[in-house]
Amino acid sequence: MKDMKHIKYALAGAVLCSSPMLFGQGVVDALKYSQQDIRGTARYMGMAGAFGALGGDITTLSQNPAGIGVYRNSDIAATIDFSNQVSTVNTAGNNYSDNKFKFSCNNFGFVWTVRFNQDALKNLNFGFAYNKQKSFDRSYRTRYSNIMGANSLSGYIAKMSEGYTESALKSDYAYDNNPWLNVLGYQSYLINPKTSDTWSSIIGSGSLASGDLYVREKGSIDEYNFNIGGNIYDVFYWGVGVTVTDFSYDLQSGYGENFIDGYMPDENGIISAPNADGWYLMQNLLHTNGSGIKANLGVIMRATNNFRLGFAFHTPNYYKMTDTYVASVRYNLNDGNKTYDDVAETPNGSYSYEFQSPWRMIASAAYVFGQNGILSFDYEYTAGNSMMFDDEYSIDMFYKTNSEISEMVSPTHTFKIGGEYRISPQFSARLGYAYQTSPVKSEYRSGHEIPTAGTMTSFTLDQASNYFSVGLGYRFSNVYIDLAYMHRYRRSELFPFSPLPSGIENNFDPEEMETPLAISPQISTLTDHNNSVVLTMGVKF
Repeated sequence: MKDMKHIKYALAGAVLCSSPMLFGQGVVDALKYSQQDIRGTARYMGMAGAFGALGGDITTLSQNPAGIGVYRNSDIAATIDFSNQVSTVNTAGNNYSDNKFKFSCNNFGFVWTVRFNQDALKNLNFGFAYNKQKSFDRSYRTRYSNIMGANSLSGYIAKMSEGYTESALKSDYAYDNNPWLNVLGYQSYLINPKTSDTWSSIIGSGSLASGDLYVREKGSIDEYNFNIGGNIYDVFYWGVGVTVTDFSYDLQSGYGENFIDGYMPDENGIISAPNADGWYLMQNLLHTNGSGIKANLGVIMRATNNFRLGFAFHTPNYYKMTDTYVASVRYNLNDGNKTYDDVAETPNGSYSYEFQSPWRMIASAAYVFGQNGILSFDYEYTAGNSMMFDDEYSIDMFYKTNSEISEMVSPTHTFKIGGEYRISPQFSARLGYAYQTSPVKSEYRSGHEIPTAGTMTSFTLDQASNYFSVGLGYRFSNVYIDLAYMHRYRRSELFPFSPLPSGIENNFDPEEMETPLAISPQISTLTDHNNSVVLTMGVKF
């Protein structure tokens, strides 16, 4: 079985030797594309999104479509959001924080009710809702000290370049036939040939270096929901919908190292002793945009006058995506005889592909305490290991990446609980909490290889997320105003590049994950605190 795995990955590697995939997509890209957040109206967020068995709120169009069937009147509403994102990186006990503020309109929609006033079919409702499902806006940075060959980016590139010859990396068509990271590392002197197809790092035994990493992300996942639903006997509520999704993501990153006693070849191409000092900075720019479509269906049943049950199913979102990207290395190196001061750049790249997000299932229950209050529970299952990339013009282009997704990614479980208490006929208070498990299997965390693609080597692996929320609501005749505060807390592991086991040449094999590490980066803890104050105003008519 182990030999068969190596054969399959070797075949997949041969398939990957085409120009677009030499930049490519990886597991960490799939995790980024599939992220979900708790966003919507202030009432929905005030109860931490535990609304699957309740309905009657604009946000339910994007969660349980049956929620539209609960409406007895037409409704129009809009939500504004003022958020503060604080990202703190802890590296070897040192903290580095970045703070961002943003004001936006994250949700609006309407429901149009057609009343039949019949016992069987009380009403038929049509709805549209826009919801910003995810915001990528954040920035973070950190600094590394005591870097040596095994935890240097140049050491990582050298290890990843095993099996590639110097003639391949310096040819006029190097970027057409080889991984971009390897070619860029060679062109900027970060790696040097050791044998015909093995490489040494400019930072090696006896070298001492420090490093800096910064990342700036922008973009969002925006959903446009078109729903229809109805009410049967005031007992059974149903809804179906189609969701069109816009995806936009921008990344700017930089990783650099300052070093002394580095290794560069002499005029005869021989590397014998430390002879170089200098610095380098690798920068990446990436823009990803795409659109997708999926179907949603749901039901809500009023089992008793007080107790309600809900269920919803979301098909995978079928995306068509396009990446545009470029990378460069600015370097200043001195080997005692000559100074190398220049910039190595990749071509401007662009690649279109398809992505299938996970399918989702939501089960809900709620208890209504007469006119005084509500207690609601939601459980959401997201089949993260079912994600897939595809290229309509190639066969098995993404075989290796899709295999890695199924091996590494875990289904995500989200638990939500929310309550509402009516203080007076017009005034209500709300409270909520949600917990979302990590999307990555625990055995693939610190110390194991995480395959990445292209020249962007840094990535994060999210741990569990916690959401805390409170809210207030006021009803006056047919006008309502809701206010909520939500705090999201999440920790992630931040890697400047992946660990690499010794003896493995660009392979991903779970059976060999206990192999001692040849490349061991310094792993940081990234803590995200997101604070949102949300205001919704609406009118029912």
